Amino acid sequence: MRKRILLSMVAIFFATLPVWAQDAKPAGEQAKPAPINMDKLSKKPVSITGRVSEDGMSLVGEKDLKTYKVLNPDFVRENAGQMVRVSARVSKDNVEILVSSVMVQEEEPTVAKRDDAAFRR
Repeated sequence: MRKRILLSMVAIFFATLPVWAQDAKPAGEQAKPAPINMDKLSKKPVSITGRVSEDGMSLVGEKDLKTYKVLNPDFVRENAGQMVRVSARVSKDNVEILVSSVMVQEEEPTVAKRDDAAFRR
């Protein structure tokens, strides 16, 4: 009885072994990001202020509400959902950016000023 149980467990182990082998990748074949073509980007970095998307894959500009696709999202992913100022090289078609530096912007609360028309009499 014990031999049958042991034999069936060994048979199941060897039957699932090819499935495990298909999933395993050698260390040199890990997924690598696609190379970035630097010829399609501007020569000088541009400063853009905007909000990073929740997934960190895009940046929405503050002034024109233009959405930029971030080519290196690992750079801005930790600032997801925050208002930032980035220094980046913009693509020729003005859709993609390669971020070189990130600075978090402090959001100023909207406060009424004493010189506003609402306070004058």
